[in-house]
Amino acid sequence: MANYNQFSNGNPLDESKRIEAEKSSETGAEPPNSQFPKPNRNYRKPWLKAGGGVLLLFLLWNVYSFASYIAPWSEESSKASAEQDEIQQYIFQSEKSEEALNEASNSLIRLYDHNSLTDVHIEEMFANLAKLAKQLDTDDPRLAQLESYHFAQIELAREMTQILQQDHMEEAHDKLDEILDRQKEKADDKAAILITLMEQEDITFEQKADGSIAYE
Repeated sequence: MANYNQFSNGNPLDESKRIEAEKSSETGAEPPNSQFPKPNRNYRKPWLKAGGGVLLLFLLWNVYSFASYIAPWSEESSKASAEQDEIQQYIFQSEKSEEALNEASNSLIRLYDHNSLTDVHIEEMFANLAKLAKQLDTDDPRLAQLESYHFAQIELAREMTQILQQDHMEEAHDKLDEILDRQKEKADDKAAILITLMEQEDITFEQKADGSIAYE
């Protein structure tokens, strides 16, 4: 039998290392004092962190760019909507004023026909006409034509009221018929004015069979 010591250098420390190496090769484990150090698996982390920072900046820039693109559009859209609301509000108010004017005029004519018209009624009518003119007064150039139409109707109602102060009923009715014809002509002009105004302001509308205009 071969002597074990003849294959050994006689150094107990070296012999211990040899034995540990043989055990490690059998089990697949790495010897504790291997001359090759373990690779540093954290060497990529700084680069990964830097890459993540660049990606975050890129995303933030895209969000800012998108917000900058949307914000002016939203502001412009909001402004356009507000301007449309102003136009529609004036149209709505003028329609109510015209209805009140027609009702007051018809009431005055009925009183005249029944010989019940008094100076008090006449004074009230003039006061109402002045109030309507004040309500419909506007400095908006977009509404100039519509304002002019309503002022013309108010002026016709004023002429009618002055005629009703006369005692000659037959002559008064002839003049009233002339005023009514002029009012109808103005009413035809009103439809064209509204259509032009709504088209210019991009307001959705519909002209009905009776000539009236419905808008959103």
